[in-house]
Amino acid sequence: MLSVQTNTSAISAQRQLNKASDNYNTSMEKMSSGYRINRASDDAAGLAVSEKLKAQIGGLDQASRNSQDGISMIQTGEGALDEVQTMMQRMRTLAVQASSDTNSQTERDNINLEIGQLTTEINSMSTRTKFNGQSLLNGSLTTTQVTSATGYDTNATELAVSTTALTSGLTVSAISVADAQTAKGYTITGTVSTTDTNAGTLTMNQVDTNGTTTGVTQTISISDLDVGESEDLNFSELGIKITLSNPSTGGAVTAATIAGDFAGTSSIDTATGSGTAVLQTGANQGDETSVSFVNTRLSGTTGVAAMDDLSKALDTFQTTASRDNASSLITALDTALGSISSSRATLGAAQNRLQHTISSLGTTSENLSAANSRIRDVDTATESSNMSKSSVLEQAGVAVLAQANQIPQLALKLLQ
Repeated sequence: MLSVQTNTSAISAQRQLNKASDNYNTSMEKMSSGYRINRASDDAAGLAVSEKLKAQIGGLDQASRNSQDGISMIQTGEGALDEVQTMMQRMRTLAVQASSDTNSQTERDNINLEIGQLTTEINSMSTRTKFNGQSLLNGSLTTTQVTSATGYDTNATELAVSTTALTSGLTVSAISVADAQTAKGYTITGTVSTTDTNAGTLTMNQVDTNGTTTGVTQTISISDLDVGESEDLNFSELGIKITLSNPSTGGAVTAATIAGDFAGTSSIDTATGSGTAVLQTGANQGDETSVSFVNTRLSGTTGVAAMDDLSKALDTFQTTASRDNASSLITALDTALGSISSSRATLGAAQNRLQHTISSLGTTSENLSAANSRIRDVDTATESSNMSKSSVLEQAGVAVLAQANQIPQLALKLLQ
């Protein structure tokens, strides 16, 4: 039917042209983005699967980086153990020398001096061997503060934030026990100077689980604290640092006043450090690897039998540098050297395990990436063909629509 009002041919041509244009634009979007799925409407089910795969891939890649950091941590600890073992070997050589009566007491006393220095260095190295601020060889790894009393309150997990004011109005804004020995109590007492009424000191004593003083103590001088300022009370020899803050609402506080705040005994207790680092080596919860580090401190209370026995033998020899004590020291050193060797072997095995873990994570990530690519990425060859087809159809639609728009003009010929 020839009609002027309704041009059905033009309407049909226009519909097909719009369809071809939509297909062409979709193909252009896919080709320019490189993705087959750019929005949920492109493939809702495929998008859901792809997002899960992306989460797994991201987790695997981070787990691989965690494992690499774990290897770095192990290498840090194992390198320090190598040096500790070297010093113990030197101690053993000196002990063998001191066990012979070819040496007079003078020579044994001189040998004792070197052994004492080596003992001090082993303890120092045990504390300062750190990875990312965490001590590895003094048993404090994963140590937390569990209680504090008389004067301040702390968060047991983060070891720090306090809102409880001291008598002077100061607050304990942070407490760090990262380098402290585990399962110990630390009491703090303040003393006002008898010669300067504005001066004062703080003394920290270490106590064992029975409340008995271990003999480890440190006294520090304190300074006045102005309004808005903070001061670190650094008991470095015990591995504890307390940060005091003076709120802007109060006035300046003298050192004597701060000492008075601690006139009553305050305490900090540390939990038992596991000495174990837990590494997240997989993409999901529970995908973990544990790495244990030995406590190499020679303090007699580490809980490591070989090191504690060696500490006692060293104390005995330090007290009396005799041939018999030197002979006993040889036995203790042999046991300690065996313990360190075993620990190094454990760390080496853990490092090899992590290297295999990294390899496995890389393979899994690669395979999941390939799977995600097949779901989400565009097939360039196929889509380029679709785009070419849509382009041709779009051009044809434009030409046909132009012809269809001429049909109503045929009606004019009937009026001539």
